[in-house]
Order: sequence, then C-alpha cells, then structure tokens
Amino acid sequence: MSLLSRLRAMFRRERLDQDLDEELRSHLEMRAADNLAAGMSAQDARYDAQKRFGNTPLLKEDTRDVDIIGWLDECARDCRFALRMLQRSPGFAAVAVLTLALGIAANTAIFSVVDAVLLRPLPYPEPDRLVRIWESSIKYDSPRNVVNPFNFLDWRDHSESFESMAAISGLMTNLSFQGQPVAVQGMQVSTEFFSTLRIPPLLGRAFSAPDGLVGQDQVVILSYELWQRQYGANPKIIGAKVDVDAAPYTVIGVMPRGFSFPKIKSEIWTPLPIARTEEWNSGRYLTVVARLKPGVSLRQAQQDMLRVANLTAQARPDDNKNWSANVFPMLEDATRGVRRPLWVLLASVGFLLLIACANVANLLLMRGTGRLRELAVRSALGAARSRLVRQLFVESLLLSLAGMAAGLLFAHLGLNGLLALIPQNAPLPRSEPIAIDARVLLFTFLASLFTAVVFGLVPALRLSRVDLQSALKQGSLRGGVGGHQTLRRCFVVAEVALALLLSVGAGLMLRSFARLISVDPGFSSEHLLTMHIWTSPARYRDNLKRSRYFEQILAEIRNTPGVQAAGSTHFLPLTEKISGSCFSPADQPTPSPAEAPSAQFLIISSRYFQAVHTPLLSGRDFDDRDHFEAPPVAIVNHALVERFYSGQNVLGKQLRVCWTIEKPVEIVGVVADARQAQLQDAPEPTIFLSNSQAPMYFATFVVRAVGDPLQIARSAEAAVHRVDPDQPVSDIQPMETIFSDSVSSPRFQAVLLLLFAGLAIALAMIGVYGIVSYSISQRTNEIGIRVALGARSADVVRLVLREALVLTAIALLLGLAGSLALSRVLQSLLFEVNPTDPFTLALVCFLVFAVSALAALLPAQRAGRIDPIVALRYE
Repeated sequence: MSLLSRLRAMFRRERLDQDLDEELRSHLEMRAADNLAAGMSAQDARYDAQKRFGNTPLLKEDTRDVDIIGWLDECARDCRFALRMLQRSPGFAAVAVLTLALGIAANTAIFSVVDAVLLRPLPYPEPDRLVRIWESSIKYDSPRNVVNPFNFLDWRDHSESFESMAAISGLMTNLSFQGQPVAVQGMQVSTEFFSTLRIPPLLGRAFSAPDGLVGQDQVVILSYELWQRQYGANPKIIGAKVDVDAAPYTVIGVMPRGFSFPKIKSEIWTPLPIARTEEWNSGRYLTVVARLKPGVSLRQAQQDMLRVANLTAQARPDDNKNWSANVFPMLEDATRGVRRPLWVLLASVGFLLLIACANVANLLLMRGTGRLRELAVRSALGAARSRLVRQLFVESLLLSLAGMAAGLLFAHLGLNGLLALIPQNAPLPRSEPIAIDARVLLFTFLASLFTAVVFGLVPALRLSRVDLQSALKQGSLRGGVGGHQTLRRCFVVAEVALALLLSVGAGLMLRSFARLISVDPGFSSEHLLTMHIWTSPARYRDNLKRSRYFEQILAEIRNTPGVQAAGSTHFLPLTEKISGSCFSPADQPTPSPAEAPSAQFLIISSRYFQAVHTPLLSGRDFDDRDHFEAPPVAIVNHALVERFYSGQNVLGKQLRVCWTIEKPVEIVGVVADARQAQLQDAPEPTIFLSNSQAPMYFATFVVRAVGDPLQIARSAEAAVHRVDPDQPVSDIQPMETIFSDSVSSPRFQAVLLLLFAGLAIALAMIGVYGIVSYSISQRTNEIGIRVALGARSADVVRLVLREALVLTAIALLLGLAGSLALSRVLQSLLFEVNPTDPFTLALVCFLVFAVSALAALLPAQRAGRIDPIVALRYE
C-alpha cells in the first residue's frame, strides 16, 4: 500500500475495521471448516481454530501497524482519548486553557513588537552592510555626535572600507499646493543617499552627482504617500515643477510605498550641495550613513575611520582636536534607545509564561492523583510506562494548543491596546507595521510546544511511576499523594518566586516613573500652546528681514484675544533636540574651538521666559533694545554660572560665542535652570541668544493662553497668516502633550511591567490557593481526628497557614536573590532609584506575602469549620 493510501486509510477507520473483522472472521471460518472435515465436533473445531489463530485483538493491532502508519494511528487514538478525558473535566480544562492563553498572549504581543523593531532586518538590500558613522569625543562625553560637513567630505574621500557614504540633514520643508501652504518633513541628502541604501525610485530616477553641485537646476524626489495625497498619484508628475520653500523645483522621482529612513519619516528629499567652501566649514549637524565593502568587518571599518579621523584632526586641529569617529551597525544604532527596554519586557512575559506553566503543572498533578487507580489498572493490563507518558503528554499538548488558539485571540486584542500606548508624536524607531504575521505565528507555535513540554512532561513522568499494589488497594483519591506533594510544593515556590521577581521590577519602574514626573522641568506646561514654522530661504535669506519677520508674527500673536504671553525658541524643551557650541570669556586670549569650553545654545525671543514661566534670577530679559543692529547680548542659566563663574557676578561680562554673531555678547541676565533634551537629564550650561540678533530659519512659538490652549490655536495660526498668508504652520499642540510624550517610554515600560506583575501575582495566588485547598482535602481525616481530640478552629487555621507561609517565605528568599542578581539589567532604565532600593524590595515582599497569606486563609478557614464526624467518615 502506498504512503498516500495509508494516510487516506486513517480517515476511514470504521470501514477499515469492518473489513479487517470480516477478513479475520473468514480465516477462522475456513480453519474451523478444515477441522470439521477432519472429524472434529463443531465446538472443538471452533476452539482449535481460535487457538491456532492466536490473540485476535493483538493480531488486529499488528495488521493495523502494517496497513497504516502505526504511530500516527496511535497518536490519533491518544488524542481522541485525551479529548474525552478533558470533556469529563470541563472546569479543569477551562482554567488550564485560560491560564496558558494569558501567558501565550502576552508573549505573542510583546514578541510582535520585538520582532518588528529589533529582529527583523532593515528593509534595504544587504542591510547587514549598512552602518552609521558619528563623530565622538571623550572630552565632551559624546560617543554619537553629529558630523561636520568638511569632516564628512574627508571621510568620504579618504576612507577605504566603504562602498559608498551619504550625508543627511533633516528639516521641515514648505510646499505650496493649489495655493495652500503645506509643511512636510523633508531631508536634504547627498547624492549618494539612495544608492547607499540601494532603493531605486518607483518612478523617475534618483539623484546623480551633478544634482549636488551649486548652480544646477533644483530637483526634488517625493515620497509615495505625498505623491498620493497631494498630487493624486499622477504618473505625469515626473518633470513637473513644484514650489519647495518658495522656489521652483523639478520632480525627478517618486519613492516606493513605505520607504523611510529610521527615526526620520521624510516625505520629500532634496540634494545637499556640500562643497569645500567657507559656509560648510562650521558646525556639526549632519547624520552619516555608509555601506561597507563586501568582506569588510565592522572592526576593520572602525580602525579605518580612526585613521581618517586622525588625519582630519591633524589637518584642522582648531576644529577637530579631541574628536574622533565611531562606526555602528545601522540597525543597532537606530534601535539603541528601545533595545534594552524591549528585551526586559520580553523576559518579563517569559517569566509570566513560566508561572502559567507551573500553575497548570500543579493542576495536572492534582488531577493526576485522582487517576492513579486508572493508571495502575492500565499498567497492570500491560501498558508500558512510555505508553502512559505519551497518553498524559498528549493531554498536555491538547491543552497547550487550545491555549495557543485562545492566546492568539487575546494577543490580537492586546497588541492593539499595546500600540495605543505608543504616542504618535513619540513613535518606535522603525516605521514598519507591527502585526501578528507568519514569523510571530511560528514563535507562538514553538512557545506552545515549549509550554506543553514544561508543564506536561514532568507531571506525566511523575504520574506514570505507579506503585501498583498501593494504588490498587486504595479506593480513595489519596493513593500516592505523598509522592507528588514535594513536586507540587516546588511548583508553587517557583510561581511565587517568579511573581516576586516581576513585582520587584514593576515596583522599581513605577517608583522610577513617579520620581521622573515629579522632577521640576524649570517651566510650566499648563495652558501653553506650541506651533512650529520654517521660513523659506528664498524669501527670507536676509538676516534683518528674517529677524523683523519673526518680530511681526510675535506682535500679531500677542495681540490675539485669549493670549497671555508669547515667545519663540528654536528648540522646544523635552524634544531631545539641543544645539551645542563653544564660547570663551572675551577678556581672555581666544582659544581654538576644539579647546574652548562648550555650552548648549538656544535662540529665543523676548518674553519667552515669561511665556514658559521660567523665572529670571537676576538682570533683565531681552526687549526692544536688543534689535538686529544693537550691540549683541545674551542670557545665561544658573548652571553655566555655577560651572564657569561660581561666586561671581556675571552681569555685564562679555563672551565670545561660536555662533553667527561675530562680536562679543554681553550677559544681561541669569535665568533659572530648565530641562532641555530630556526630563531625566540634569540641566546643562546654556547660553540664550536673541532671535532678533541671531535669527534662525525656523522657530517654535510658545503661546500662553488664559484658558484651554487649543481654544486659541486657530486664532494664533491666523495671526501668522496675517503676516504672511503663504507661511505653513505645523505641529500645533499643547505643551502638556509634549511633556506627556517625553515620558512615554518609561510610562510604557512601567504600565506593562505592572500589568504583567499583576497577572503573575494572580496566577501565583491561584497556585497557593490550589495547593492549600488540595492539601486540606487530602488531610480531612487527620484534621477531623485533631478536632475530635480537642483542637480548636484557630489551631487548625494556624496549622494550614503555617505550611503555606513557609512555602511563601522560601519563595520570597529565592525571588529576592533573583532580583538582586538581575539588578544590573534594570540599572540603565531607572531614574534616581537604586535597583536594590530597600523600600521597594520591602514593600513588594510585604505585598506578595500578604496576598499569599490571604490566598491560604480562605481554605484554612474552611478547614477550621470541618465537622469531625463527617471527616472521620470521609473516604
């Protein structure tokens, strides 16, 4: 019989058995007929035929092994038997499946995020050869610093490890579409950008070398989404003219759907015309991506870049002394901020799954104890131990697969909720969709097999070791209880210890988050509206014109009803954006930029501090005296005074600043410290320059409203358009939203860990409740005798509680040891909280101990009310 026929026969079992019975019956009848012909009686003829033919059921089994795939048939029979056994215990099956489903769902949902962000290769050809290159400085404690344009040109021209290298500068871009101004995220890129990533346009062509030369026709490439949204997916867009920053650009390409660069979701790309001219010689603001040559390792590339960086330091020591270069894999670099938190969350749900497995294993042991007589009978009838183990394991496997099915449903719902916790303004570093795909389904299936092995194999091995005499002699469920009690206790200890481990992590993260949001940021976010504008260089290239333009917009906004105060800054606080540069006292010799001290720089308008409620400690704010032609002035924060002028009066002192202002600036005020990049970063020395004297091309307006800031959003935007109807306004949102988004990552981690810890404690408490209840049911006779001999209810309760609390105490010790061992993992995720924080450890231990005691108290009180007459009759 062919393999296909044998497989087909498995699904025609009844007909096959009928045919086999008829065939065997015909053989017996023929043998009996031969015996009759030999002179035997009818009864002797049939008996002799059956005796010579042998054991008919065994012969049927042997024949079936030949006719179909034997082990598959046995597995099918084991599955049918397991389903019947589970149908007899629907309560047990439901609890076991639900417990496993919770563990599998949590793992599936978190793995979906981990796979999409950390494990899946970047969506470019040969992504393992893509790297990011940063400038680095030990002096400034900066392993990843943006790059000077001249240094990029040196790297590109003199490095030997890279096939290609590209520079990137992200910025907002103004488009004019059907007479309406639109602000979109743009990127200026060197002409090698698309060839480095090896992603060709969907339509048209990529940038070529001449596109990056000054004086060439200005060209632009659109994203697929912008092409669809603004230009109706018109295929004739190639060659058309569009207004980009108030200048005509020719569209030469449209990128494929979903194309993006990690952390920068750009919708428009223009060439970056880097050249060795003076305008490109200052500042560090470029991001660099490169593709390794085939066969070049990361270590070789790093050594090559150290060599080139040393050459740049020797060629331009004033700018590059104490600066070097670092090379990182692009995927690792793009996900560095979320890598450890996501691995911690995946480990947490792994612990949760182990707790679920231990819980179900305990349920199987308790249920299996009631089946010892059945197993003993099967063993006495000739069933091998391996056969019993397989039968019990198949039941576990069915529970696991049912848990997987329910878990996938829960995971789908949970993943939607998980993604809802991630704010749109603070997304994950990769834009690829997060979904339950084939890779996640494979992980879920493997996780289900793992759970079946973990919670099913150990009980199966234990229960299959049956003492026939004791099991067959005892009619009660207590046969063999003592042999499994230790294993059940071990499972409960493991559950509580793992629950404590998760609870400690959740407690530390929650305490850290509470400390973080209690930090004084140095400003008030209530009633504060923010909005961003980018001025078109073609229209406002002149510094004086740009300066007056911002002043006119602010004047209009301040005259808007409902506005209490308004100002501007080039970088909002808590957006992870900073500008840094060098400075030096004007009354001392001028050091080189590489040797001068550095500080953060913010370009603000007058009344900015009034709008954000940052107090002025001494001196004055910027005002109308500080116009473009006036002597330049500056305001410094308290951190700069403490670090560089401790104990001195800095008002009136002059500084040289490495900025667009060439003359020394006079310090006219000292302002209180405020957090700039992140809430968890201590305030850094900061120099504030007036936007009237050092105007930027972009600004974010901060508008303090009398009431709800969103109520004045339209009128504030209209104020901008009264000055310039073609000026796009973007990112209109309350400052409270920005504050909330800035702490979204620690909040996300704390909420999820708290949820997982709650589930873990609930499952562990179910385990404690179950083992105490089962222990009481097995000791009913003993308790009845104790009560009959004079034991009070309180004595019985103490007896039962003592066992549970001893197990809990052991679990707490193991859990604390594990927490201390894993403390280093959480160190970098905590803010002003030690991973061995005694308050958190003590509070979590008390909580777990109290909940364990409560879980044990309920069955203990029931034991205290046992009637000794009923107990002594209980069998």
